[in-house]
Amino acid sequence: MNKRTTQVKNLLLYVCICLTLIAAVEYFKYSTRIHYEWFHCTPIKEQMGGPGSSVIKLWARGGPSCDKRGEFKTIAKRISLDFEPNEEHLSFCIMENMDVPTRHYPVADENKGAPGYVAFAGYDSDYELVEKLCEGETIYHM
Repeated sequence: MNKRTTQVKNLLLYVCICLTLIAAVEYFKYSTRIHYEWFHCTPIKEQMGGPGSSVIKLWARGGPSCDKRGEFKTIAKRISLDFEPNEEHLSFCIMENMDVPTRHYPVADENKGAPGYVAFAGYDSDYELVEKLCEGETIYHM
């Protein structure tokens, strides 16, 4: 009987350890969802040229992991998701802010400083506005 008691205690110990590990993983998933901004860049859009225009100004903000590389990836991903090149061709430019260092960690809640990249994107029906907003930067077409 003594051997069985030891086995039951070991079983309960291992079950408790497994439940603790599962709880830790679930807590991590919950906390990253709550603090999403600290782990990802959030795209911010602003309509340009009035309500009938397809042109948007796009930049990204976030927490410490949102440096220039993360901003660029977020902007490029958002452009590819927001515009459908099969409906109409698209023109866009991405302008780099050279005053912002490559690794900048905006930790303040309200003032995150200037974005590292700003993009202007729109369908070719609004190409003149995109060209005007891009101010001599390279304009890409899709």
